[in-house]
Amino acid sequence: MSIASAFNAARSALTVTGRWAEVTSNNISNADRPEYTRRGLTLDSVGDASGVRVAAVQREMNAALDREYRLETGRVARQDTVAELLDAYTAKLGSPGTEGTVSARMTGLQSSFDLLSANPADPALQRNVLDAADGMTRSLNKASRDLKETTAAVTARIVGEVEVVNGMLGEVGEINRQIAIEEKGSRRMAVLEDQLATRLDGIAQVMDFTLERDAAGRAELRTRSGAELVAGTQVTTISFDAASGALFAGASEITPGETGVRGFGEGRLAGEIELRNAILPQMELQLDEMAGALVAGFEMAEGLAGSPGLFTDAGAAYDPASREGLAGRITVNDAVRPEAGGALWRLRDGVSAATPGYAGDSTQITAYSDLLSGPVAYDPAAGLGTGITMTDYAAGLMAEQHAVRVDAETQAESLALGTETIAHARAGLQGVNIDEELQQLMAVEQSYAANSQVMRTLDDMMETLLAAIR
Repeated sequence: MSIASAFNAARSALTVTGRWAEVTSNNISNADRPEYTRRGLTLDSVGDASGVRVAAVQREMNAALDREYRLETGRVARQDTVAELLDAYTAKLGSPGTEGTVSARMTGLQSSFDLLSANPADPALQRNVLDAADGMTRSLNKASRDLKETTAAVTARIVGEVEVVNGMLGEVGEINRQIAIEEKGSRRMAVLEDQLATRLDGIAQVMDFTLERDAAGRAELRTRSGAELVAGTQVTTISFDAASGALFAGASEITPGETGVRGFGEGRLAGEIELRNAILPQMELQLDEMAGALVAGFEMAEGLAGSPGLFTDAGAAYDPASREGLAGRITVNDAVRPEAGGALWRLRDGVSAATPGYAGDSTQITAYSDLLSGPVAYDPAAGLGTGITMTDYAAGLMAEQHAVRVDAETQAESLALGTETIAHARAGLQGVNIDEELQQLMAVEQSYAANSQVMRTLDDMMETLLAAIR
């Protein structure tokens, strides 16, 4: 190697060392920023390999680790969302056996009829049955109302979530535009990649997606089933139809949980859609089935055909076609309510009785009691079994609805452990370790000193050569 080549090599090494010092210092100054990814240098030979140059400033990242992290955070977010939004409802529903709950009211209704059957003429015991029946309807009305309020809150969350994700998708499109015109491997490109990674992490918590890069390095996002979200600077708007509960990306339906659509399955939005379209309607069906069993059952216990019994659908007889929402409409027949022109003795003789019967006759009361303690057929779609007593159904309803929340919490906690491991590995790769960066600075200092020494030696050699020819 000639002295000139050696001089060029040392000079280029000093230039690279300066860039190395700059990048390392920048890493240290940004160490506390969670969205910052550690930078490193990619080096390349110069010309005839007699020197070195900085080919690019690169972000220390791993695409596979990023992909796994985003998928896992989406899974946790989905279960957390289900648990969080059900927490308020199940708190109002109460714990099984607690006074005032659906199951406690059903047990109280059964007990009140048992007591009345021993003394059918006692007005106080008759009033006790009326109060128990009123309590039963109020508990169902309240649970139905609470479910509707929860559904409204979930719907509002979905609308807000769609607005948030549309905003982030738009930001990805704008970052793509800047990436396409930026020099590859530049410091500005690393900044843009940081911004893009932050947006992708945010989107992953709302909805999961697949990520690819086009020839210009721009991010292309699609749902797991292939619906386009972002392609270059083209961003597809996501919309929600509150009437049907359907979610769309442009004209393509992407509703989570629906078969035959180009949807996705994880993230907060997936949890909210699952709640609104599946979990909450199932809970409402369970309540409506209980209300239907009371309304229809007490009609049959009295031998009524198409006429209201002790429990009514807002004053009317049971209509299977109008089962939806029955838990919110169920009431006690005014025929047994003295303040509404009815009479308590009808709890002994039957709601349809025109005149009082024998004071000691407990036949009708026993029929009512047998209804509550005997097996009842329920719609299998309610998921609580069939051919069980109303008391068992009420207890099962409460246990099942609480179990949905608990199961979501348990899954979220379990998934969070795996996510934490991935997050730690990701942070270890992408985050800034101050101790390591300080060691890098020491290496920079040594490299600078070594190349400076080379320059001084070459200078001495040149002086010696010049002196020899003078």
